[in-house]
Amino acid sequence: MTWLGVDVGTTNLKVCRVPGGTTRSVPTPDDALALQGAVRRLVGELSDGERVDGIGIAGMAETGAPLDRGLQPLTKLITWRDQPGVAQAERLRAEVGECGVFARTGLRLSPKLPVVTWRWLRETQPATVARTRIWAGAPDLALAALTGTYATHLTHAQRLGTLDLHTRAWDPELLTFGGLDRLPPVTEPMTVTATTAAGVPVVLCGHDHLVGAWAAGVREPGQVADSLGTSEAVITPSHSPVMDDVLRQQGISTGWYVDGRHGCAISGHGAAGGLVEQRLAALGRDYGWLSEALNAVRAPSELHVAPYPQGRQAPLPDSTPTYDVTRPVDDHGEEMRALVDGLSFHARWMAEEQTRLLGIEWRSTVAFGGPTRLAGWMERKAYASGGRDFAVLRGAATAAEGAALMAAEVVTGRPVEPLQARPIAVRPQVAETWDSHFWHRFHRVVSRTA
Repeated sequence: MTWLGVDVGTTNLKVCRVPGGTTRSVPTPDDALALQGAVRRLVGELSDGERVDGIGIAGMAETGAPLDRGLQPLTKLITWRDQPGVAQAERLRAEVGECGVFARTGLRLSPKLPVVTWRWLRETQPATVARTRIWAGAPDLALAALTGTYATHLTHAQRLGTLDLHTRAWDPELLTFGGLDRLPPVTEPMTVTATTAAGVPVVLCGHDHLVGAWAAGVREPGQVADSLGTSEAVITPSHSPVMDDVLRQQGISTGWYVDGRHGCAISGHGAAGGLVEQRLAALGRDYGWLSEALNAVRAPSELHVAPYPQGRQAPLPDSTPTYDVTRPVDDHGEEMRALVDGLSFHARWMAEEQTRLLGIEWRSTVAFGGPTRLAGWMERKAYASGGRDFAVLRGAATAAEGAALMAAEVVTGRPVEPLQARPIAVRPQVAETWDSHFWHRFHRVVSRTA
């Protein structure tokens, strides 16, 4: 049987065929119609000569466009990175409050929330809102491109800023604030959403970070997913969504997991692969050089780097930009090792806070995403993780492949095995070195504790 997975990512649109893992990729268009055309084209290329049994769709959250009565886009895609509604986010903070928003939606109040974008549209482009028939998220557009049906997955609906997690229904007050209530129906997780004209079942799978985590085998409390790319997301499943306001204070969002049964907590760090790439460019080095520099020394760096050039989102949110090195560095390799160590310790800190606040014992981590190709970085992350099991899932299209696997499980009704991650063995004596002075130094300095 043959399955296709679509991932509408921030940077690239990917379609993957399973089994085999053949993938097609193009830069993600910023226009809704162009995006839909690209989805149809890539799916067509990978379907050519194949009998496709099902298609799964994953994609980025907090990104979409208003469509008119003819389902034509009224704006370009407004992405989570655009954040036009800074002033409107402050107004939501004044009217509903950060605690009020989190208590209902599990989200930290932020300008990237679509409810804030809608308010901005209403105040700056009222004619656009008046002409809007439906707001379509990026994965919703992909679904419509293949089936003609508009719907949204629970894990995308919960990132709009208007879904009450307790009832899984739209919150009237938040919808009123946004001023745009023309939203697609919310599809239940792990169900067939629609079919193509040829009768191929299509499954909306959810937020791509979460779909990647599910594909990597992170499906129960105690397991942690580390989704690495330009930024980093740490994802922890829980028995149900935990709405304790302490999570919000620590910069952690909560919500439903892609299976619709478990909850999950998510922490984000904007400076991961992107920061490494920036520093390499500034130093005039490339990834081949970095790989050698990381592989050459397995001990933690004696230098300390706080990897927060744009501030820290979680834990202990702090808007102060910080990228400090304990002393002038002539050895570029040592600086990059210190940076990678700082990023690795920060990922541990995010996971420890999530599992602590959820009341879960953290047992294991699976990392996936672009930076996993750097074996030295992954080994340092394994040593920095405090003795927990650590595995790496390599591949350039984990979310797309995961969407294909989820479609297979939904359509056949049979459980699908996760993608195979490679465990990283660590030497106990070396791990003890990482876990003692170096971890405590990092934690003490970045949290400003004595």
